[in-house]
Amino acid sequence: MNQKPNFIVIHTDQHRYDCVGVTGRRKGIYTPYIDSIAYQGANFTSCYTTCPLCIPQRLSLLTGQTPEHHGLFSNMGIPYLPLEHTLPSEMRHGGYQTALVGRTMHTYPADYSYGFEYYLPGDPSSEKKDTTDAFFQYLRDNSPKDSGGYYGCGPHNNSRAAGPYHLPDHLHQTKWATNRAIDFIDHRDESRPFLLFVGYYAPHSPHNPPAEYFNRYYQRNDLDEPYIADWDVAPVNSGNVMSRYINLKGEELRVARAGYYGNIAFIDSQVGRILERAMRTGNTYVIFTSDHGELLGDHYLSQKNRPYEGAVHIPFMIMGPGISDSLTIDKPIGWHDIMPTILELAGLPIPDDVDGKSMVSLLFGSEDQSWRPYIHGECTHEFMFTPKTRPICSQINLFYEKGSHFLTDGIMKYIWYDTSGTEQLFNIQTDFQEMHDLSKDPAYQEELVSWRRRLIQELADRPEGFSDGTKLIAGKEPVRASEAMMALGKQRISEGFTLAFGKKKKPEENMNFTDKLIY
Repeated sequence: MNQKPNFIVIHTDQHRYDCVGVTGRRKGIYTPYIDSIAYQGANFTSCYTTCPLCIPQRLSLLTGQTPEHHGLFSNMGIPYLPLEHTLPSEMRHGGYQTALVGRTMHTYPADYSYGFEYYLPGDPSSEKKDTTDAFFQYLRDNSPKDSGGYYGCGPHNNSRAAGPYHLPDHLHQTKWATNRAIDFIDHRDESRPFLLFVGYYAPHSPHNPPAEYFNRYYQRNDLDEPYIADWDVAPVNSGNVMSRYINLKGEELRVARAGYYGNIAFIDSQVGRILERAMRTGNTYVIFTSDHGELLGDHYLSQKNRPYEGAVHIPFMIMGPGISDSLTIDKPIGWHDIMPTILELAGLPIPDDVDGKSMVSLLFGSEDQSWRPYIHGECTHEFMFTPKTRPICSQINLFYEKGSHFLTDGIMKYIWYDTSGTEQLFNIQTDFQEMHDLSKDPAYQEELVSWRRRLIQELADRPEGFSDGTKLIAGKEPVRASEAMMALGKQRISEGFTLAFGKKKKPEENMNFTDKLIY
Protein backbone atom coordinates (compact mmCIF):
# COMPACT_ATOMS: atom_id res chain seq x y z
CA MET A 1 0.00 0.00 0.00
CA ASN A 2 1.73 3.17 -1.21
CA GLN A 3 -0.56 5.74 0.36
CA LYS A 4 -1.50 5.83 4.03
CA PRO A 5 -5.18 4.95 4.49
CA ASN A 6 -7.88 7.23 5.87
CA PHE A 7 -10.13 6.26 8.81
CA ILE A 8 -13.72 7.13 9.64
CA VAL A 9 -14.94 5.94 13.05
CA ILE A 10 -18.72 6.21 13.37
CA HIS A 11 -19.67 5.79 17.03
CA THR A 12 -23.19 5.84 18.40
CA ASP A 13 -24.25 5.89 22.05
CA GLN A 14 -26.27 3.18 23.82
CA HIS A 15 -26.79 0.99 20.73
CA ARG A 16 -27.49 -2.72 21.37
CA TYR A 17 -25.74 -5.38 19.30
CA ASP A 18 -29.06 -6.97 18.34
CA CYS A 19 -30.42 -3.65 17.07
CA VAL A 20 -28.49 -3.89 13.81
CA GLY A 21 -30.23 -5.69 10.98
CA VAL A 22 -27.32 -7.95 10.07
CA THR A 23 -27.67 -9.80 13.41
CA GLY A 24 -31.20 -10.92 12.51
CA ARG A 25 -32.17 -11.00 16.17
CA ARG A 26 -34.93 -8.40 16.52
CA LYS A 27 -38.11 -7.87 14.54
CA GLY A 28 -38.44 -4.64 12.61
CA ILE A 29 -34.81 -3.53 12.74
CA TYR A 30 -33.87 -2.24 9.29
CA THR A 31 -30.35 -0.82 8.93
CA PRO A 32 -29.26 -1.39 5.32
CA TYR A 33 -26.38 1.11 5.33
CA ILE A 34 -24.89 -0.07 8.60
CA ASP A 35 -25.33 -3.68 7.45
CA SER A 36 -23.47 -2.86 4.25
CA ILE A 37 -20.31 -2.16 6.25
CA ALA A 38 -20.44 -5.76 7.49
CA TYR A 39 -21.30 -7.11 4.04
CA GLN A 40 -18.37 -5.23 2.47
CA GLY A 41 -16.00 -6.04 5.33
CA ALA A 42 -15.92 -7.73 8.71
CA ASN A 43 -18.59 -8.17 11.36
CA PHE A 44 -17.29 -8.90 14.87
CA THR A 45 -20.02 -10.87 16.63
CA SER A 46 -18.42 -10.84 20.11
CA CYS A 47 -17.60 -7.20 20.76
CA TYR A 48 -18.21 -6.32 24.41
CA THR A 49 -17.89 -3.21 26.49
CA THR A 50 -15.39 -3.51 29.34
CA CYS A 51 -17.52 -1.07 31.37
CA PRO A 52 -21.09 -0.42 30.17
CA LEU A 53 -21.14 3.32 30.83
CA CYS A 54 -20.26 6.27 28.61
CA ILE A 55 -17.24 7.83 30.31
CA PRO A 56 -15.16 4.71 31.12
CA GLN A 57 -15.81 3.18 27.72
CA ARG A 58 -14.96 6.32 25.77
CA LEU A 59 -11.80 6.73 27.80
CA SER A 60 -10.89 3.19 26.69
CA LEU A 61 -11.33 4.19 23.05
CA LEU A 62 -9.25 7.32 23.54
CA THR A 63 -6.38 5.56 25.34
CA GLY A 64 -6.55 1.87 24.38
CA GLN A 65 -6.71 1.02 28.08
CA THR A 66 -9.15 -1.04 30.16
CA PRO A 67 -10.89 0.50 33.20
CA GLU A 68 -8.49 -1.33 35.52
CA HIS A 69 -5.66 0.63 33.88
CA HIS A 70 -7.19 4.08 33.22
CA GLY A 71 -8.99 4.03 36.57
CA LEU A 72 -12.67 4.82 35.90
CA PHE A 73 -15.41 2.29 36.74
CA SER A 74 -18.47 4.56 36.57
CA ASN A 75 -19.79 7.74 34.97
CA MET A 76 -17.66 9.99 37.12
CA GLY A 77 -16.50 13.24 35.60
CA ILE A 78 -12.82 14.01 36.19
CA PRO A 79 -11.39 17.39 35.17
CA TYR A 80 -8.57 17.54 32.61
CA LEU A 81 -6.75 14.23 32.35
CA PRO A 82 -3.05 14.67 31.47
CA LEU A 83 -3.06 11.81 28.95
CA GLU A 84 0.37 11.08 27.50
CA HIS A 85 -0.94 8.97 24.61
CA THR A 86 -4.29 9.11 22.86
CA LEU A 87 -5.37 7.68 19.53
CA PRO A 88 -5.79 11.12 17.91
CA SER A 89 -2.50 12.45 19.30
CA GLU A 90 -0.55 9.42 18.05
CA MET A 91 -2.19 9.69 14.62
CA ARG A 92 -1.46 13.41 14.50
CA HIS A 93 2.20 12.79 15.33
CA GLY A 94 2.19 10.29 12.47
CA GLY A 95 1.15 12.91 9.92
CA TYR A 96 -2.63 12.50 10.05
CA GLN A 97 -5.21 15.26 10.07
CA THR A 98 -7.40 14.30 13.04
CA ALA A 99 -11.01 15.41 13.41
CA LEU A 100 -14.01 14.89 15.66
CA VAL A 101 -17.55 16.11 15.05
CA GLY A 102 -20.60 15.56 17.24
CA ARG A 103 -20.58 13.34 20.31
CA THR A 104 -17.26 13.67 22.14
CA MET A 105 -15.17 11.23 24.14
CA HIS A 106 -16.92 12.60 27.27
CA THR A 107 -13.70 14.28 28.36
CA TYR A 108 -13.57 17.46 30.37
CA PRO A 109 -13.33 20.35 29.72
CA ALA A 110 -15.53 19.73 26.67
CA ASP A 111 -13.49 22.10 24.52
CA TYR A 112 -10.17 20.33 25.25
CA SER A 113 -9.50 18.11 22.24
CA TYR A 114 -6.97 15.52 23.52
CA GLY A 115 -5.31 15.39 20.11
CA PHE A 116 -8.06 16.18 17.62
CA GLU A 117 -6.81 18.96 15.34
CA TYR A 118 -10.25 19.74 13.92
CA TYR A 119 -12.61 19.60 16.90
CA LEU A 120 -16.31 20.44 16.66
CA PRO A 121 -18.20 19.11 19.68
CA GLY A 122 -21.95 18.88 19.31
CA ASP A 123 -23.00 16.93 22.35
CA PRO A 124 -26.23 16.91 24.43
CA SER A 125 -24.20 15.66 27.42
CA SER A 126 -21.79 18.62 27.33
CA GLU A 127 -21.58 21.18 30.11
CA LYS A 128 -21.14 23.77 27.33
CA LYS A 129 -24.67 23.48 25.87
CA ASP A 130 -25.60 26.98 26.96
CA THR A 131 -22.38 28.62 25.76
CA THR A 132 -19.96 27.26 23.16
CA ASP A 133 -21.23 23.82 22.04
CA ALA A 134 -21.40 24.02 18.24
CA PHE A 135 -24.59 22.00 17.81
CA PHE A 136 -26.56 23.90 20.42
CA GLN A 137 -25.29 27.20 19.02
CA TYR A 138 -26.52 26.10 15.56
CA LEU A 139 -29.86 25.13 17.13
CA ARG A 140 -30.24 28.53 18.78
CA ASP A 141 -29.38 30.35 15.56
CA ASN A 142 -31.80 28.37 13.38
CA SER A 143 -34.77 27.32 15.55
CA PRO A 144 -38.14 29.08 15.47
CA LYS A 145 -38.86 31.31 18.44
CA ASP A 146 -40.34 29.46 21.44
CA SER A 147 -39.68 26.05 19.87
CA GLY A 148 -38.26 24.76 23.15
CA GLY A 149 -34.86 23.83 21.74
CA TYR A 150 -33.62 20.26 21.46
CA TYR A 151 -35.96 19.03 24.19
CA GLY A 152 -39.05 20.91 23.03
CA CYS A 153 -40.96 17.73 22.13
CA GLY A 154 -40.70 16.47 25.73
CA PRO A 155 -38.17 13.59 25.84
CA HIS A 156 -34.97 14.38 27.70
CA ASN A 157 -31.58 12.80 28.41
CA ASN A 158 -31.90 9.53 30.39
CA SER A 159 -35.71 9.61 30.16
CA ARG A 160 -37.68 6.64 28.84
CA ALA A 161 -40.31 9.03 27.46
CA ALA A 162 -40.30 9.32 23.68
CA GLY A 163 -41.92 11.29 20.88
CA PRO A 164 -41.32 12.54 17.32
CA TYR A 165 -38.90 15.44 16.92
CA HIS A 166 -40.68 18.76 16.66
CA LEU A 167 -38.13 20.62 14.51
CA PRO A 168 -36.83 20.11 10.95
CA ASP A 169 -34.42 17.17 10.89
CA HIS A 170 -31.38 19.31 10.03
CA LEU A 171 -31.77 20.64 13.58
CA HIS A 172 -31.46 17.14 15.04
CA GLN A 173 -28.04 16.16 16.43
CA THR A 174 -27.90 13.09 14.16
CA LYS A 175 -28.20 15.06 10.93
CA TRP A 176 -26.17 18.01 12.19
CA ALA A 177 -23.23 15.70 13.01
CA THR A 178 -23.51 14.07 9.59
CA ASN A 179 -23.52 17.43 7.82
CA ARG A 180 -20.46 18.56 9.73
CA ALA A 181 -18.66 15.27 8.95
CA ILE A 182 -19.35 15.74 5.25
CA ASP A 183 -18.15 19.35 5.48
CA PHE A 184 -14.88 18.09 6.91
CA ILE A 185 -14.42 15.37 4.27
CA ASP A 186 -15.16 17.85 1.47
CA HIS A 187 -12.78 20.55 2.78
CA ARG A 188 -10.03 18.59 4.53
CA ASP A 189 -6.31 19.00 3.93
CA GLU A 190 -5.91 16.62 0.97
CA SER A 191 -2.14 16.59 1.36
CA ARG A 192 -2.55 14.44 4.49
CA PRO A 193 -4.45 11.28 5.34
CA PHE A 194 -7.20 11.76 7.92
CA LEU A 195 -8.79 10.18 10.99
CA LEU A 196 -12.40 11.32 11.47
CA PHE A 197 -14.60 10.49 14.47
CA VAL A 198 -18.33 10.98 13.79
CA GLY A 199 -20.21 10.95 17.09
CA TYR A 200 -23.97 10.40 17.27
CA TYR A 201 -25.70 10.90 20.61
CA ALA A 202 -28.56 8.64 19.54
CA PRO A 203 -29.97 6.11 20.11
CA HIS A 204 -29.24 7.29 23.68
CA SER A 205 -32.21 9.26 24.93
CA PRO A 206 -33.78 11.69 24.22
CA HIS A 207 -35.81 9.23 22.14
CA ASN A 208 -36.78 11.91 19.63
CA PRO A 209 -36.36 10.75 16.00
CA PRO A 210 -38.10 12.63 13.18
CA ALA A 211 -41.79 11.70 12.87
CA GLU A 212 -41.41 9.40 9.85
CA TYR A 213 -38.94 7.21 11.78
CA PHE A 214 -40.93 7.30 15.04
CA ASN A 215 -44.20 6.40 13.31
CA ARG A 216 -42.57 3.53 11.39
CA TYR A 217 -42.31 1.64 14.68
CA TYR A 218 -45.13 3.10 16.74
CA GLN A 219 -47.66 1.64 14.32
CA ARG A 220 -46.29 -1.93 14.60
CA ASN A 221 -47.75 -4.54 16.92
CA ASP A 222 -45.28 -7.38 16.28
CA LEU A 223 -42.09 -6.06 17.89
CA ASP A 224 -40.14 -7.98 20.52
CA GLU A 225 -41.19 -7.82 24.16
CA PRO A 226 -38.57 -7.28 26.89
CA TYR A 227 -36.75 -10.44 27.98
CA ILE A 228 -38.00 -11.41 31.46
CA ALA A 229 -36.67 -14.56 33.15
CA ASP A 230 -38.05 -16.48 36.12
CA TRP A 231 -35.13 -15.23 38.25
CA ASP A 232 -36.07 -11.58 37.64
CA VAL A 233 -37.84 -9.63 40.39
CA ALA A 234 -40.43 -7.10 39.21
CA PRO A 235 -40.48 -3.62 40.76
CA VAL A 236 -43.56 -2.43 42.62
CA ASN A 237 -43.74 0.39 40.08
CA SER A 238 -41.55 1.97 37.45
CA GLY A 239 -40.83 5.04 39.54
CA ASN A 240 -39.40 8.20 38.06
CA VAL A 241 -39.32 8.49 34.28
CA MET A 242 -35.51 8.17 34.54
CA SER A 243 -35.56 5.03 36.70
CA ARG A 244 -33.33 2.12 35.74
CA TYR A 245 -35.65 -0.40 37.45
CA ILE A 246 -38.87 -0.60 35.47
CA ASN A 247 -41.65 -2.81 34.16
CA LEU A 248 -41.83 -1.60 30.57
CA LYS A 249 -45.16 -2.62 29.02
CA GLY A 250 -48.23 -1.35 27.21
CA GLU A 251 -48.19 2.14 25.75
CA GLU A 252 -44.97 3.01 27.53
CA LEU A 253 -43.20 0.09 25.83
CA ARG A 254 -44.71 0.97 22.43
CA VAL A 255 -43.51 4.56 22.71
CA ALA A 256 -40.05 3.67 24.03
CA ARG A 257 -39.43 1.17 21.22
CA ALA A 258 -40.63 3.65 18.61
CA GLY A 259 -38.25 6.30 19.92
CA TYR A 260 -35.26 3.98 20.30
CA TYR A 261 -35.70 2.05 17.04
CA GLY A 262 -36.61 5.24 15.21
CA ASN A 263 -33.38 6.90 16.34
CA ILE A 264 -31.44 3.90 14.98
CA ALA A 265 -33.23 4.04 11.63
CA PHE A 266 -32.48 7.77 11.35
CA ILE A 267 -28.81 7.14 12.14
CA ASP A 268 -28.73 4.48 9.43
CA SER A 269 -30.01 6.94 6.84
CA GLN A 270 -27.20 9.33 7.74
CA VAL A 271 -24.54 6.60 7.77
CA GLY A 272 -25.50 6.10 4.12
CA ARG A 273 -24.52 9.69 3.37
CA ILE A 274 -21.13 9.25 5.05
CA LEU A 275 -20.46 5.98 3.20
CA GLU A 276 -21.12 7.70 -0.12
CA ARG A 277 -18.42 10.26 0.72
CA ALA A 278 -16.05 7.57 2.00
CA MET A 279 -16.32 5.71 -1.29
CA ARG A 280 -15.34 8.87 -3.14
CA THR A 281 -12.20 9.33 -1.08
CA GLY A 282 -11.01 5.75 -1.63
CA ASN A 283 -8.38 3.99 0.51
CA THR A 284 -10.59 4.52 3.57
CA TYR A 285 -11.43 2.25 6.47
CA VAL A 286 -14.88 2.76 7.98
CA ILE A 287 -15.71 1.48 11.46
CA PHE A 288 -19.21 1.41 12.93
CA THR A 289 -19.62 0.73 16.65
CA SER A 290 -21.22 1.90 19.90
CA ASP A 291 -19.99 2.40 23.46
CA HIS A 292 -22.60 0.20 25.17
CA GLY A 293 -26.19 -0.91 24.77
CA GLU A 294 -29.65 -0.15 26.17
CA LEU A 295 -31.51 -2.75 28.25
CA LEU A 296 -34.91 -1.52 27.00
CA GLY A 297 -36.87 -3.29 29.74
CA ASP A 298 -34.94 -6.58 29.70
CA HIS A 299 -34.88 -8.14 33.20
CA TYR A 300 -36.88 -5.12 34.43
CA LEU A 301 -33.94 -2.82 33.63
CA SER A 302 -33.40 0.20 31.44
CA GLN A 303 -30.38 2.16 30.25
CA LYS A 304 -27.00 0.46 30.91
CA ASN A 305 -24.43 -0.35 33.68
CA ARG A 306 -25.49 -3.99 34.09
CA PRO A 307 -23.77 -7.17 32.84
CA TYR A 308 -26.58 -8.40 30.56
CA GLU A 309 -26.43 -8.64 26.77
CA GLY A 310 -28.64 -5.63 26.08
CA ALA A 311 -26.10 -3.41 27.87
CA VAL A 312 -22.70 -5.02 27.24
CA HIS A 313 -22.92 -6.62 23.77
CA ILE A 314 -22.23 -3.98 21.11
CA PRO A 315 -21.94 -3.77 17.32
CA PHE A 316 -18.53 -3.57 15.68
CA MET A 317 -17.94 -3.77 11.95
CA ILE A 318 -15.20 -2.50 9.68
CA MET A 319 -14.72 -2.23 5.92
CA GLY A 320 -11.73 -0.96 3.96
CA PRO A 321 -8.69 -1.77 1.82
CA GLY A 322 -7.74 -5.45 1.79
CA ILE A 323 -10.59 -6.68 4.02
CA SER A 324 -12.55 -9.48 2.37
CA ASP A 325 -16.32 -9.20 1.97
CA SER A 326 -18.70 -10.70 4.52
CA LEU A 327 -16.15 -11.80 7.10
CA THR A 328 -17.67 -12.99 10.35
CA ILE A 329 -15.21 -12.93 13.27
CA ASP A 330 -16.24 -14.38 16.62
CA LYS A 331 -13.13 -13.56 18.68
CA PRO A 332 -13.93 -11.46 21.79
CA ILE A 333 -12.89 -7.83 21.31
CA GLY A 334 -13.46 -4.47 23.01
CA TRP A 335 -13.05 -0.75 22.46
CA HIS A 336 -9.51 -0.85 23.87
CA ASP A 337 -8.57 -2.81 20.71
CA ILE A 338 -9.54 0.03 18.35
CA MET A 339 -6.50 2.22 19.03
CA PRO A 340 -3.84 -0.44 18.32
CA THR A 341 -5.77 -1.66 15.26
CA ILE A 342 -5.92 1.78 13.65
CA LEU A 343 -2.29 2.52 14.52
CA GLU A 344 -1.10 -0.73 12.92
CA LEU A 345 -3.21 -0.14 9.79
CA ALA A 346 -1.68 3.35 9.61
CA GLY A 347 1.85 1.94 9.98
CA LEU A 348 2.42 3.74 13.28
CA PRO A 349 3.90 2.45 16.56
CA ILE A 350 1.62 1.33 19.39
CA PRO A 351 2.44 2.90 22.79
CA ASP A 352 3.54 0.51 25.54
CA ASP A 353 0.73 1.61 27.88
CA VAL A 354 -2.00 0.32 25.55
CA ASP A 355 -3.88 -2.72 26.92
CA GLY A 356 -5.73 -3.54 23.71
CA LYS A 357 -4.54 -5.75 20.89
CA SER A 358 -4.52 -4.99 17.18
CA MET A 359 -7.22 -6.83 15.25
CA VAL A 360 -5.23 -6.68 12.00
CA SER A 361 -4.28 -10.37 12.19
CA LEU A 362 -7.98 -11.26 12.47
CA LEU A 363 -9.00 -8.95 9.63
CA PHE A 364 -6.56 -10.36 7.11
CA GLY A 365 -7.24 -14.05 7.49
CA SER A 366 -4.74 -15.15 10.12
CA GLU A 367 -5.81 -17.74 12.68
CA ASP A 368 -4.39 -15.86 15.64
CA GLN A 369 -3.90 -18.56 18.26
CA SER A 370 -2.61 -15.99 20.75
CA TRP A 371 -5.89 -14.04 20.76
CA ARG A 372 -7.49 -13.66 24.19
CA PRO A 373 -9.86 -16.53 25.06
CA TYR A 374 -12.39 -14.24 26.74
CA ILE A 375 -13.03 -10.61 27.66
CA HIS A 376 -13.53 -9.17 31.14
CA GLY A 377 -16.10 -6.46 31.85
CA GLU A 378 -17.05 -4.72 35.08
CA CYS A 379 -19.10 -1.87 36.42
CA THR A 380 -19.83 -0.03 39.62
CA HIS A 381 -23.61 0.25 39.48
CA GLU A 382 -25.40 3.57 39.54
CA PHE A 383 -28.91 3.98 40.88
CA MET A 384 -30.62 6.77 39.00
CA PHE A 385 -34.08 7.60 40.35
CA THR A 386 -34.94 4.10 41.57
CA PRO A 387 -38.42 3.45 43.02
CA LYS A 388 -38.58 4.47 46.67
CA THR A 389 -40.46 1.29 47.60
CA ARG A 390 -38.41 -1.87 47.23
CA PRO A 391 -40.31 -5.03 46.30
CA ILE A 392 -40.78 -7.55 49.09
CA CYS A 393 -39.69 -10.91 47.75
CA SER A 394 -37.91 -14.02 49.00
CA GLN A 395 -35.73 -14.05 45.87
CA ILE A 396 -32.32 -12.39 45.73
CA ASN A 397 -32.89 -9.07 44.01
CA LEU A 398 -29.81 -8.41 41.92
CA PHE A 399 -30.87 -4.88 41.09
CA TYR A 400 -29.59 -3.57 44.42
CA GLU A 401 -26.11 -5.04 44.03
CA LYS A 402 -23.40 -2.39 44.10
CA GLY A 403 -21.24 -3.78 41.31
CA SER A 404 -20.63 -6.69 38.97
CA HIS A 405 -18.00 -8.43 36.85
CA PHE A 406 -18.49 -10.66 33.82
CA LEU A 407 -16.39 -12.86 31.57
CA THR A 408 -17.43 -14.06 28.13
CA ASP A 409 -15.93 -15.80 25.12
CA GLY A 410 -19.00 -15.04 23.00
CA ILE A 411 -20.47 -18.47 23.75
CA MET A 412 -20.72 -18.64 27.54
CA LYS A 413 -21.03 -15.76 29.98
CA TYR A 414 -20.15 -15.84 33.68
CA ILE A 415 -21.40 -13.07 36.01
CA TRP A 416 -20.30 -12.39 39.58
CA TYR A 417 -21.90 -9.75 41.81
CA ASP A 418 -19.48 -8.00 44.16
CA THR A 419 -21.60 -7.52 47.26
CA SER A 420 -23.49 -10.82 47.59
CA GLY A 421 -21.18 -13.09 45.59
CA THR A 422 -24.15 -14.27 43.50
CA GLU A 423 -23.10 -16.08 40.33
CA GLN A 424 -24.90 -16.53 37.03
CA LEU A 425 -23.94 -18.58 33.97
CA PHE A 426 -25.54 -18.34 30.53
CA ASN A 427 -25.05 -19.95 27.16
CA ILE A 428 -25.42 -16.71 25.19
CA GLN A 429 -24.99 -18.49 21.87
CA THR A 430 -28.28 -20.38 22.27
CA ASP A 431 -29.86 -18.14 24.93
CA PHE A 432 -28.84 -14.58 24.10
CA GLN A 433 -31.95 -13.39 25.95
CA GLU A 434 -30.35 -14.78 29.15
CA MET A 435 -33.53 -16.49 30.27
CA HIS A 436 -31.90 -19.66 31.62
CA ASP A 437 -29.37 -19.25 34.43
CA LEU A 438 -27.23 -22.41 34.36
CA SER A 439 -25.29 -21.72 37.55
CA LYS A 440 -27.42 -24.16 39.59
CA ASP A 441 -27.68 -26.78 36.85
CA PRO A 442 -25.67 -29.90 37.88
CA ALA A 443 -24.66 -30.45 34.25
CA TYR A 444 -22.82 -27.11 34.21
CA GLN A 445 -21.00 -27.18 37.57
CA GLU A 446 -17.64 -28.00 36.02
CA GLU A 447 -18.09 -25.14 33.55
CA LEU A 448 -19.09 -22.80 36.38
CA VAL A 449 -15.98 -23.64 38.39
CA SER A 450 -13.78 -23.11 35.33
CA TRP A 451 -15.15 -19.61 34.74
CA ARG A 452 -14.94 -18.77 38.45
CA ARG A 453 -11.24 -19.70 38.45
CA ARG A 454 -10.64 -17.38 35.53
CA LEU A 455 -12.22 -14.45 37.36
CA ILE A 456 -10.25 -15.29 40.52
CA GLN A 457 -7.07 -14.82 38.49
CA GLU A 458 -8.36 -11.69 36.72
CA LEU A 459 -9.04 -9.97 40.04
CA ALA A 460 -6.16 -11.39 42.09
CA ASP A 461 -4.03 -8.25 42.18
CA ARG A 462 -6.85 -5.71 42.45
CA PRO A 463 -6.71 -3.32 45.43
CA GLU A 464 -10.44 -3.70 46.16
CA GLY A 465 -9.79 -7.21 47.50
CA PHE A 466 -12.26 -9.03 45.25
CA SER A 467 -9.92 -12.05 45.08
CA ASP A 468 -7.08 -13.46 47.17
CA GLY A 469 -5.81 -15.56 44.26
CA THR A 470 -7.60 -18.70 45.44
CA LYS A 471 -11.22 -17.58 45.85
CA LEU A 472 -13.57 -14.69 45.14
CA ILE A 473 -14.35 -12.55 48.18
CA ALA A 474 -17.86 -11.13 48.35
CA GLY A 475 -18.86 -8.01 50.26
CA LYS A 476 -16.01 -5.80 49.11
CA GLU A 477 -16.99 -2.27 48.18
CA PRO A 478 -16.60 -1.53 44.46
CA VAL A 479 -15.06 1.85 43.73
CA ARG A 480 -16.12 4.44 41.19
CA ALA A 481 -12.52 5.40 40.45
CA SER A 482 -9.07 4.14 41.33
CA GLU A 483 -7.01 5.77 44.07
CA ALA A 484 -4.76 7.34 41.43
CA MET A 485 -7.74 8.82 39.59
CA MET A 486 -9.24 10.16 42.82
CA ALA A 487 -5.92 11.77 43.70
CA LEU A 488 -5.75 13.35 40.26
CA GLY A 489 -9.25 14.72 40.71
CA LYS A 490 -8.31 16.36 43.99
CA GLN A 491 -5.20 17.82 42.41
CA ARG A 492 -7.15 19.30 39.49
CA ILE A 493 -9.70 20.86 41.83
CA SER A 494 -6.88 22.46 43.84
CA GLU A 495 -5.56 23.88 40.55
CA GLY A 496 -8.87 25.61 39.91
CA PHE A 497 -10.59 23.16 37.57
CA THR A 498 -14.25 22.27 38.09
CA LEU A 499 -15.72 18.79 37.90
CA ALA A 500 -17.39 17.53 34.76
CA PHE A 501 -21.08 18.48 34.67
CA GLY A 502 -20.72 20.38 37.93
CA LYS A 503 -21.19 24.06 38.64
CA LYS A 504 -18.09 26.11 39.36
CA LYS A 505 -17.18 25.89 43.04
CA LYS A 506 -14.99 27.98 45.26
CA PRO A 507 -11.93 26.03 46.50
CA GLU A 508 -13.27 25.87 50.05
CA GLU A 509 -16.50 24.28 48.75
CA ASN A 510 -14.61 21.31 47.33
CA MET A 511 -13.46 19.88 50.64
CA ASN A 512 -15.20 16.52 50.20
CA PHE A 513 -14.18 15.37 46.75
CA THR A 514 -16.39 12.28 46.56
CA ASP A 515 -19.50 14.28 47.47
CA LYS A 516 -18.90 16.60 44.53
CA LEU A 517 -18.76 13.93 41.84
CA ILE A 518 -21.77 14.29 39.60
CA TYR A 519 -23.03 11.58 37.25
